[in-house]
Amino acid sequence: MFSESKMGPGYITLNILRFFNIIVLFLLVVASWIMLVMTVKTSNFFFFDGAAHFVISALGIFLIVSESGFFKKWFARCWPSFCDESGFVALGISMICLGFITLGNLNKVATSVENLGLPMWRVVISSGILNSLFGLFNIIATYVFCDSKLGITGRQVRAEGAAIPKDPSGKSAFSVSSGSIRRPATPVLPSYSEDRRKSKFGMKWPISISRPVVQDPERFNAWNDRSSPVIPEIQRPSTSLHPAYKGGDSYLAPPPVPAPASSRYSEVSNMTRF
Repeated sequence: MFSESKMGPGYITLNILRFFNIIVLFLLVVASWIMLVMTVKTSNFFFFDGAAHFVISALGIFLIVSESGFFKKWFARCWPSFCDESGFVALGISMICLGFITLGNLNKVATSVENLGLPMWRVVISSGILNSLFGLFNIIATYVFCDSKLGITGRQVRAEGAAIPKDPSGKSAFSVSSGSIRRPATPVLPSYSEDRRKSKFGMKWPISISRPVVQDPERFNAWNDRSSPVIPEIQRPSTSLHPAYKGGDSYLAPPPVPAPASSRYSEVSNMTRF
């Protein structure tokens, strides 16, 4: 933890450290390719050793890109340990491991001082030692140039210095073990599958509800208009004057239905045909 007055010197110190990180990692890439070429020339099983040296050089290029400040959004999404919201712990551990692996390769015959030559051997051994030392410096810088109460990491100090926006709540979101910021998990609402969206009554979920109907007085006045659709000057009579609403004889009943023909004639039962 450090005071706000040390953020300015921390900004300068961490950017100088970044410059040396890039140089040391570039030296590691060069040393890996030197060992790769000498392994192919002198070793019978050069494929596996050569693949190992190529992977180390690729990791060195990856760390150089992360330190150069390119592809910040991609690192924040895919490699959060190397983004601005994290410290230098992952970087330091990676550099220490790569340095130890480089120093361990000097024990092989293909990368000995006799095969490499003294100048190339010095390049390889210096890259291993410097990567190990600067990896340790980066881990120390993570905890020296940070403020756990304000949730400020070393990378943020290196990027913005004293212009870092402070958290007014003062709650700590900084993880001392990983040197990164722990953010609260975003609550995820339960999602309904397609099977649950289909109702057994044939309705689809979610049901869309229309907006409230706007009360339009002119629309209701059109229903009260008694103008004739053919001759608008003629008004139809009021509905209350319809005969169905009047009592007495104003509404005549329909005529009776005539009886069938069989009921109009009598039938003699005691008379024969002759």
